[in-house]
Amino acid sequence: MKRKYFFVGLFLIVFYLLCLLEVSCLANERPSPGEFWNITSAEGKVLFVLGYQQGIAMCLLELSPKINGILYKIDVVWDERCDELNEACYELKDYGIFIGKEEIAILKVMDDLYKDPANTFIYNTDMIYIAYQKLKGEDIEALLQKVREEGLSRHNK
Repeated sequence: MKRKYFFVGLFLIVFYLLCLLEVSCLANERPSPGEFWNITSAEGKVLFVLGYQQGIAMCLLELSPKINGILYKIDVVWDERCDELNEACYELKDYGIFIGKEEIAILKVMDDLYKDPANTFIYNTDMIYIAYQKLKGEDIEALLQKVREEGLSRHNK
């Protein structure tokens, strides 16, 4: 009988400790995208950006033949929508090529942008696009404000 109480007591102690551990784990939130970026090694950042660029390339490799096949199968008359789709594919291709050629410059811009605490909730993929726009000489303030608000909104959900 003592043995039964011993195991019940041991179970309750272990259960209590596990509950405390779970509560303490839940109290530690995941780092924000900016915090995550700032603690990532230089090699990790390069791999992230190049992985993103490879994802764009794979998307285009998969998507382009399918789009062309669909357009030809349904015998689409080439119109403005087709031009827009074609232009979007070329823009995406140029974006991917730029990232592949300028990954170090993109990393430097991202590092600089993530130094500002206001940018901490901007997703890393959005930040790559912002860095791309900045390196192209575009004004990024409106875009930066928009993605700050979106990031903060996602964080507060």
